[in-house]
Amino acid sequence: MRAVGYVRISKADRDKTDEQQRLSIRAQREAITAACAAKGWELGAVYEDFAVSGTDDDRVDFCKVQDLIDAKGADVVVVTRLDRLSRKAWRLLWLIEEKGWNIYAIEQSFDTREPEGWLAAAIHALMADYERRLISKRTRQALAQLRKEGTHTGRRSGIPTEVEDRIAALHADGMSASRIAALLETEGVARPTERSKSWHHSHVTAAVRRAGVRARA
Repeated sequence: MRAVGYVRISKADRDKTDEQQRLSIRAQREAITAACAAKGWELGAVYEDFAVSGTDDDRVDFCKVQDLIDAKGADVVVVTRLDRLSRKAWRLLWLIEEKGWNIYAIEQSFDTREPEGWLAAAIHALMADYERRLISKRTRQALAQLRKEGTHTGRRSGIPTEVEDRIAALHADGMSASRIAALLETEGVARPTERSKSWHHSHVTAAVRRAGVRARA
């Protein structure tokens, strides 16, 4: 039996070093290697996606696994848990039913080649998708409450506080967002992000909103 391994962690933790974050990756690799050795399977490549969501269907190494299976280069995909492959139930069931993937999930102890394994995979896929949707719902509710309380919940601003306060003052004096953006561009004030081609009225309105939140705090 020719096996291909796949490992993944969802997102980088800013409080940990790259090496610390890769501990999980290494642990998954070791588990896959040990499981294949125990079953007498020939383990080829172990593909890795680092700091990528399980809902992303365009993960670089996940796509490599798909290409390998499509080319009949492996007979079974080995993962530590089913949700390492995907957190979308429909996607997992599509891989099993439509693409004909055989998946062995180590921690969950099932093999989708068997009817019992297929049933277990379907249940786990649905539960993983349910958990993802539940977390998303709770996050939306929490963010809505924070916004209701006047707390900024968007990305951290690339505009210095003093510049935002000046923008808010100009806006309070009756200057439109577009005129303020043009003024900042003319003055050569550093743009909010490196990818910003110019100051835009949306930058201004966001700055006014953040300055208002600070003023109410």
